Amino acid sequence: MIDTLLVDDHQIIIDGLKTLLEGETDIGKILEAQNGESTLNILKDNKVDLILLDINLPDKSGFEICKIIKGDYPDIKIIALTMHDAAAYISKMIKSGVDGYILKNTGKEELLQAIRTVMEGERYFSKEVTDALIAGTPKSRKPRTSDFIQKLTRREKEVLQLIVEELTTDEIAGKLFISATTVISHRKSLLRKLNAKNTAGLVKAAFEFGLLE
Repeated sequence: MIDTLLVDDHQIIIDGLKTLLEGETDIGKILEAQNGESTLNILKDNKVDLILLDINLPDKSGFEICKIIKGDYPDIKIIALTMHDAAAYISKMIKSGVDGYILKNTGKEELLQAIRTVMEGERYFSKEVTDALIAGTPKSRKPRTSDFIQKLTRREKEVLQLIVEELTTDEIAGKLFISATTVISHRKSLLRKLNAKNTAGLVKAAFEFGLLE
């Protein structure tokens, strides 16, 4: 039996998934969570074989949650179930360790196929997802910053622009008429929001996600 955790911040999506899965002979217990924190708390106290994971959650991104779970519970299979069909989303989820990626417009038959495929140790990507990866560009639209990451403030965008232009902390402080300490604070916030480890990561994210004007 496949004990499953549904993670989505919209209850109507969770209810719909439960309706699709309940009654399937190989689906066991069905748990639900609406944010990252509750997801991790549930995993501490419950056996879970599979997670259907949305990317956009109110507290942590699906990318972050996927990395944490794969690090702490490597045997749990994770399928991203999302509306995003952009190559950037897909690639980032793959790098985070996801076992499958399907879209929310999928039907019951493909959903069950994806679940059973990953539970057998293989990866599953829907045709739309595969096509987007092959094309290397968004299938329908470019991802919006507000969809993909936490929204940056105007000042954070200004600091990011100057970081990309290779200005030092003191130079950024002088140009924006703020203290070096404030610049450092903004830089730490950018590193957290963009899930970057260093300045190179910030620059890469700035161009990858189209964060600069």
